This record gives sequence, structure tokens and C-alpha cells, in this order.
Amino acid sequence: MIGHLAGERESPREARRLSDAPATGLPRPSASGPGTSEASASAASASAAREVASVVVRVVDGDTVELRRSGSLVRVRLLGVDAPEVGSCFAGDSTARLRELLPTGSAVRVEYDTEPKDRYGRHLLYVWNARGVFVNEALARGGHAVGELHPPNRARHPQIAAAADAARRAGAGLWSRCASSPAPRPASSPAPRPPDAPAAPAGLPPGPPAGVPDVDCSDLDGPVWVGDADPHRLDRDGDGIGCDSR
Repeated sequence: MIGHLAGERESPREARRLSDAPATGLPRPSASGPGTSEASASAASASAAREVASVVVRVVDGDTVELRRSGSLVRVRLLGVDAPEVGSCFAGDSTARLRELLPTGSAVRVEYDTEPKDRYGRHLLYVWNARGVFVNEALARGGHAVGELHPPNRARHPQIAAAADAARRAGAGLWSRCASSPAPRPASSPAPRPPDAPAAPAGLPPGPPAGVPDVDCSDLDGPVWVGDADPHRLDRDGDGIGCDSR
């Protein structure tokens, strides 16, 4: 998950970045250069002063964090990766690695892609830590998460997928520690549930549908019914009920 921004040409996505205030100490592109007028440099400096830092509040699991921006707490789902669900093989290792990359109280730089949020209100982001490490890629390269496409967000998917593939070939992290390593889910939805699928127990809400960005048990208020179809791998004991043990 290492920074590759130096030398990249500025693109329209630059305008969508949540940049950090100068006080964070994170590297920022120069606002002035040869031929830049003093007035332009002054305007750029004033603009930078209005920018708000993103600070790590808490690591929820291996691919979910909470950041504070301008006094507001936002939940972030890291784009392009899928870490093991809480309670499954290598989940603790993945969460511990993300805490190393994003220590509580540290400043980060983040970048949106095409779709800024998922249906659960989580911000979908690429994240760089204070050392300039591209966190999403680092998780995939170390075998702490698998690569996963979150359409329509595709900008950095090839880079992350290549890192995940290198980890798989090397047997890094979960690829050697877990008997059955999770595979990236395809963008298309799985086959519909058969007509004779068992009905949900009374009072148990249905689980999140397929075709949306990955959902973890930490995003839900309690147990949900998934039956035979479990697109988000929430049912760990095979009883048709997801998130009944956390």
C-alpha cells in the first residue's frame, strides 16, 4: 500500500481529494513555482489554510476505520480490498496490521473515486498514512486483505489487484495461514435464491443484498437472515443467520 503519487499528472480526481491542513505535516504539492505570481501564491496559501485534516479515531476491523474531519466522525470503507470478517481466519492479524498503518491520532490523506459513499453511508476512500504509505495497497501486498473491485470505483483497482496477486503467489499472510483464503467476489450478482429457500425466522431482518460494496457485521445493528445465499460472508456457522456471533 505504498504511495505512487509523486510524478503523477493531476487529474480531475485531484479536485475530489480530502486534503490535509499544513499542520499535519503530510507532503503536499507545491502551490507555486517559476512564474507564479505572489498574489497566486498568497491565494493558494489562504486556500490551504481552509482545508481540514483527516485524523484517525479508530480502526474498526481490517478494512474499516473511523476518521474525524472538522469535528465530524466519518466511517470509512477502504476501497479495493476486502479483509477477513471478524471472527474468521486471519481477521485479528489484518486488524492489527491496519492499526500499525493507521495509528490512532495520526493524520492521513484520502482520495475519493467515482462513488463517494456506499448505501450504508460509509465513505469509500483510498488512504495514505503520514509516512506516505498507500494503505489499501499495503494491506493487499502483505496478504492482510484480498483485492476486490468496488464498481464503479476502478481508478486504483489495477494497482491494488496486482499487489494482491503478488501476495497470493508468495503465500503471504492469509494466503498461507488460512485453509481456504477468501477470493475476490465478482462484480456481478450471484444466482438468485431458489424458490424453496427457508423463510426467515419471525422478527429477523433480511441481510444486505448482493451487488453493493462489502458489508461487515460491524456495519449492522444485529443478527440478520441470509439463508442459503450469503454474498457478504456474514454467516460463520452455517445456520442461515448472519452476525449472530461477533
